[in-house]
Amino acid sequence: MAILLWLMLLVASFHGSPAQNSTRTIVSGSRLVANSRITSSWPSPLGDFAFGFYNLSEDRFLVGIWFNKIPERTLAWSFNRNQPVGLGSYVELTVAGRLLLKDSQGSETYIYNGPLYATSANMKDDGNFALRNSDGSIIWQSFDSPTDTLLPGQSLATNQTLISNANGTIDFSEGRFNLEMQFDGNLLLNAYRYKDPAYWYTGSIGENGYLHFNATNMIMFVYNTTTPNQNNLSDAGNLPTPHSDYYHRATLNDVGNFQIFYYKKANVPQVGQWSWSLAWQAIEQPCNVTGLCEEYGYCFLDANQKPSCLCPLNFTLLDPNNPFKGCSPDFAPQRCGKDSSMRNFTVQVIEGVDYPNNNFADLAELKHSDRESCRKAVMDDCSCMAAVFLVAERTCLKKRMPLLNGRSDTSANGRIAFIKVATTDDTALPSPDKNKDPSSRDLAAGLIITSSVLILIFAAGAIYCRLASRPCGLIKPSSITSAIEIKLKSV
Repeated sequence: MAILLWLMLLVASFHGSPAQNSTRTIVSGSRLVANSRITSSWPSPLGDFAFGFYNLSEDRFLVGIWFNKIPERTLAWSFNRNQPVGLGSYVELTVAGRLLLKDSQGSETYIYNGPLYATSANMKDDGNFALRNSDGSIIWQSFDSPTDTLLPGQSLATNQTLISNANGTIDFSEGRFNLEMQFDGNLLLNAYRYKDPAYWYTGSIGENGYLHFNATNMIMFVYNTTTPNQNNLSDAGNLPTPHSDYYHRATLNDVGNFQIFYYKKANVPQVGQWSWSLAWQAIEQPCNVTGLCEEYGYCFLDANQKPSCLCPLNFTLLDPNNPFKGCSPDFAPQRCGKDSSMRNFTVQVIEGVDYPNNNFADLAELKHSDRESCRKAVMDDCSCMAAVFLVAERTCLKKRMPLLNGRSDTSANGRIAFIKVATTDDTALPSPDKNKDPSSRDLAAGLIITSSVLILIFAAGAIYCRLASRPCGLIKPSSITSAIEIKLKSV
């Protein structure tokens, strides 16, 4: 028994306790290689996080940081989200003090290429990957360049942004929404590709503003030096305790909502045993996100209260696998002019659907309207394709094209959308063959006919020559050598 106890103490002295083994040092010359069979990574001391090659598929990888002890392996940071690399790519802490990514095609990109010399690196248990110089000072860290997620202890500084993924865990490239800490101290969410001013903001104005995720109480707050009172966005009331028994993250998701989640830690987690639970979110009405369903689509909440998108009748999803990419009409829109006709169009009525936007989106505002007059206003105007009738306000808002921000949720109660659509095949979008220039078709037909006639002439000539048993070809010049003499006489 004494010998067994002595052996246990000896093993413990080699491995050390978690507190003693607080870092795993990565030295110059260390390298990770992308491999489809095993995960190539540098884990944190307790194994909660790992830095390395995150598998998207058998031959596509991101250089990133992920939660290493949960089955989902949720990604918290990535370097090359827009350009995944292939098998055989590697990351190296070079002897020249740089952190290099070299892909399988030989292209080199520096994750760190600063003026200071990195002699070591380590993946920390808080999810931060850091490079250090010879005296141990941090000269670069992943916490300073977030992608779509903040971890406890991490901040979003002035003029920094989080950018959403394009499509959840399917496409990690940059998406359509960002969370930005502006230079004036205001934190806002916007659909930046639409130059949207903001669909959510804190209104916190002051110098040197930043957003911070407190690692002690897990509260998210905004702070600036002008008004030093912190503005708490979340509270700890919805979080289970003790906080140390759970993982936490704050993520801007692919549908434009900034949310805080927690996940129960387990020594041996099983798939389906635990999942990320929502503790707080910036947007309570998910369909209020600007441009969520892109052009013509409108947002609705499914049975799980998650947003999705639908198209009006006679419209088709641009991508059946991703309804958030918008819709396109199956017909040619009505045109104004002498060829314009209302006979081939009708007005589709959709109860409880709104297409709100700023004043620029409204072609006209017709007050003291009713349902029928609003429908007729759309039908009679060749330049108008849609309108929304506000029942309580008795107002008809004729819309500009394309339609954006469509939604069918509680905010659309008392709204009726009128959309002009085609009724016959005469207004169907032309196929590529119908788009050809008529003059081009006539020219092609003429060339074909001319070629056919020439072929028939040559064929007939060849048959005639064979039947006549005589050579057919060019007539040779005459062999007459003497000139014809003509005598002139006077009359």
